[in-house]
Amino acid sequence: MRRAVMSLRLCDLSWKDYICDMTGLCRFIILFAVLLSVSGVATAREVVTVAFYNVENLYDTVPHPSGRDADYTPEGKMRWDSMRYAGKLANVARVLDGMDADLVGLAEVESEIAVRDLVMTLHTDYNYVHLPGSDYRGMGLALLFKGDKFVPDEARLIRAGSSREVLYVRGELYGERIDLLACHLPSRMNGVRLRDRALASVYRLAESIHGSDGDARVVLAGDFNADPSERLMRRRFYTGEVAVDGDRPLFAPFAALAVHGVGSYVYNNRWLLFDNIFLSTRFLGGDGFRYLDCGIFLRPWMLDGKTVSRKGYPLRTFAGGVYLGGYSDHLPVFVSLVRD
Repeated sequence: MRRAVMSLRLCDLSWKDYICDMTGLCRFIILFAVLLSVSGVATAREVVTVAFYNVENLYDTVPHPSGRDADYTPEGKMRWDSMRYAGKLANVARVLDGMDADLVGLAEVESEIAVRDLVMTLHTDYNYVHLPGSDYRGMGLALLFKGDKFVPDEARLIRAGSSREVLYVRGELYGERIDLLACHLPSRMNGVRLRDRALASVYRLAESIHGSDGDARVVLAGDFNADPSERLMRRRFYTGEVAVDGDRPLFAPFAALAVHGVGSYVYNNRWLLFDNIFLSTRFLGGDGFRYLDCGIFLRPWMLDGKTVSRKGYPLRTFAGGVYLGGYSDHLPVFVSLVRD
């Protein structure tokens, strides 16, 4: 059995501690921004960033014939008019422009209209892939990518243990094949059996792609609605192991961060790493792109500094039906890959 030890470089990155005061109950030091310092990298190396961001209910303003988006229309419960929609687009764009990742998987986008409007709002030049899914709320997945670095040649939705499909995009990253899977798995409101089935299905899907082609390098990114410490994740994704088992198809770059309580989502004053990225073990060595770093992107303005009960939480669009005009209830996660 081959084993490798993951490294998480923090000391030589450009980052800053941010102290989050959770209503006096606890204090967390979380990553303010983990951005690769290009100045310390030789010019012969190519570094790319792959990210995932649950943007939380990015609905357009057009009523769907099914009525599934009734709350998010100008006359609906949320009074989702053009002004609020434009504000949401501007906020999400601010986060994405600040992160400046080369590929970004998105969750909770309603339609191609919403994705297209977001791309038009961004300063960063992105192309996109979006396929309409079958989620009962209309919340789907999309992939943003920089066309000068990534060229997709296949995109489809794949059933994986629940009503929410997985977005699969295969393409070439600087001429090197890469297989991207973006997912949004069932929430904790669903039963353990359904959540376990979805996790197992997604893992098997990544495993099958990894095993079917010796050149395949899989990036599985998503909102798993489960923290790495949970039994379901430890059972299906081996997230309790910081050391990497080279005989398994995937490894968990964020395992080291999760041990220190770093998260992308807050529940009951506790940071949870619901959003995660898993990589093929082929990214640990050999020719082509290799794993370099991982992190959680955060700026102070992405956190709620006013609401007493949610101080230090990610600043979301609504909380308890009250419009806050924020960004999302999740923070983006990312990995950096390097090729000599």
